[in-house]
Formats: sequence, structure tokens, C-alpha cells
Amino acid sequence: MKKFLLTNILFFFVIVLIFFISIFLPVTPKASNYYLFSKIQKDSLLQHVDSPRIIFIGGSNLVYGLNSEIIKDSLGFNPINAGVTATVGLIFMMENTLPYVKTGDVVVMAPEYQQFYNKFAYGGEDLVRLLFDIDAAGFNKLGKKQWMGVIKNSPDYFISKFNPKEYFNVKLNPVYGLDIFNEYGDSNKHWGIGRRDFSPSKYFTGDFDFTLIEELKNFKEKLQQKGAILSITYPCYQSTSFEINHKQIVKIESELKKTNIKLLGSAERYKMPDSLMFDTPYHLIKEGVDIRTNLLIEDILLYLK
Repeated sequence: MKKFLLTNILFFFVIVLIFFISIFLPVTPKASNYYLFSKIQKDSLLQHVDSPRIIFIGGSNLVYGLNSEIIKDSLGFNPINAGVTATVGLIFMMENTLPYVKTGDVVVMAPEYQQFYNKFAYGGEDLVRLLFDIDAAGFNKLGKKQWMGVIKNSPDYFISKFNPKEYFNVKLNPVYGLDIFNEYGDSNKHWGIGRRDFSPSKYFTGDFDFTLIEELKNFKEKLQQKGAILSITYPCYQSTSFEINHKQIVKIESELKKTNIKLLGSAERYKMPDSLMFDTPYHLIKEGVDIRTNLLIEDILLYLK
């Protein structure tokens, strides 16, 4: 019994030691070149871009699916593509954007469909990495469910600090690095690259997140208090993946229609042919980017009339 207790105490001590050492280790070379670090650039855009502004909030369906220059030329707004990786979670995206919102801003949200299921909206491992490596002040923005997710996903982050692959022979990904963004926050480095093979989305599992619907309503009210307006559009999504998860997407659309938030277009409207997808069910090749952007412009114009 004594040996068992000593073994457990030693194990606990090792875990705590790894935790503290990893906190003080610098960001790994591999992680520092991941486009998650674009949050610094995008926060700067949110802070400094002049009005009139249109702000896009969402995951990589915006990063790899928007041509903001066309939006600027067509709408006369200064666009800010604040899109980051979806696994940061939609809740954090909203809380992070809110302090930068100015009177007169038009905010367009394009959440990936997974955000509405299985507590996805509260963040995964990328939220942990963002908080520890980029924005420690973000801990103050976390709610209870986000804290639970951070605790759950922290061990993988801490262990990664001791992975040699994070430090040696690091190969920079030309599509997912820090230099992929233009002045608006769009990724445009992949526009000249052809399609890549990838698997469609799996069937969404887990319960629908009704709490997220309430969070969206609250976000709208907070924006209104600041003199800004909110609308929600649907992400560009591969046709094959759309059909796999058609039932879940219909549920999302149905619940969004019950809110008093203006919806731009329909889920079906932003279902994209497989031939327009780049390397995931949410990333578009250049032709697809322009098609999606022009659809969005049409819907925004109808909204602003």
C-alpha cells in the first residue's frame, strides 16, 4: 500500500513538474509559424482599420474562402477578415471581437456547422495554444465550459512542448504559415495551387448546442449597445460533406431562423461543388473563393437595403 501511494505521489509530482516547465518554455518553432498566430495581425486590423467597416467572424471557411478586395470594391466598406481556426471556438471568437467593435460596424458571422454540436463552440486544443502562446489575457474572457475544455485539452499542449518535432527539421507549410495573409486578413497564398485530395466530413455526433443559440442572441444585443449590427451567413461547405450531414444542417438552419438575427442566404445556397474545394470541406480554391464572395455580396446588399 505504501509503495502504491509513493508511486502515485511521484507520478503526480512528475505531471506537475511537466506543467510548470512547459509554461515557461518559449513557443516552439513549429507552433510559432502556424497561422493561429495571425490573431495578432487580425486584432491589429480590428483596432486600426477605419470606418465604415465590415467584420467577418468565423473559422477557416473565412480564412480560405473570402476575397475581401471584391467586398471593398462592391460594398464600400473596409473589410476585416477576422477568421481564425474553428477549433478556437465560436464563443471565444465573439468575446475577442467585441472590445474592438465600433459604432456603425457591420458584423457578419460565418460559423462552421460543427460549432453547433458537441460543445465544439467552447474551444479545443487550439484555444489552449492561443491562450498560452499568444494571448494570456484571453483567460479573463473564458466561461465555465471553456475552462473545462482548456483543462481537458491542456495535457496535449504541455506534452507537445517536449516533442523534438516541434523544434528540429521543422518544415514550414506554405498554406498554413504566417505569411499567407493579405492586408484584409484573407489567405491568398493557396490561390495559385490546385486541388488536393482530402476526406469529406464525418457525420456530426453529439447533441445540438442550444446554449450557443442563446450566446448568439446575447452577442447581438451587445453589438446593438455599441451601435453595431449582426448578421449570420452560412459557411462554404463541400457538397459531399453537406449531404452526409444534411439532417444536422437543417437543424442548425431551423434553430437560427427562430432567433431575431438576420440570416444571409441559406445553407443550400453556400453548398459548394466538390470541384471548388481546396484541401478540406471548408477551404475553397480561387474560383470557389470568388463565387462564394459574390454570393455573400448579393446577400449583404439585400440586408442593407
